[in-house]
Amino acid sequence: MERIVEADNASVIKAYEGKIAKLEREKLLLTERAAQIVPPKGRLEEFIEPALEFLGNPWNLYENGSLAFKRTVLRLAFAEPLRYSMDSGYRTAETAFPFKVLAAISTSKGEQHLVVVPFSAVKT
Repeated sequence: MERIVEADNASVIKAYEGKIAKLEREKLLLTERAAQIVPPKGRLEEFIEPALEFLGNPWNLYENGSLAFKRTVLRLAFAEPLRYSMDSGYRTAETAFPFKVLAAISTSKGEQHLVVVPFSAVKT
């Protein structure tokens, strides 16, 4: 920026002004393009189905996936990394919020209603 202010040559100043004008036009074009981008229309099932499949059977997805997929499943299923003790092996894992909600639903003594757990009561 100092070079622009200190420039005395009219042709250098004109070149800088031209470059600035060109960059401003490119910025406007990119802004217009970004505004015109419409997200692809998709059915809700396309997004919900993988999540429900994961919640329904994370072990199956863990067993059949690649190493990167296994790491992702572990991050989604547990709230923190698994801890290992040299004396007693793996420690009890802290499960992620969706699994805590599912556990609350499944342990509601056969009742057919959703148990709402306040978010403040859930350890994260």
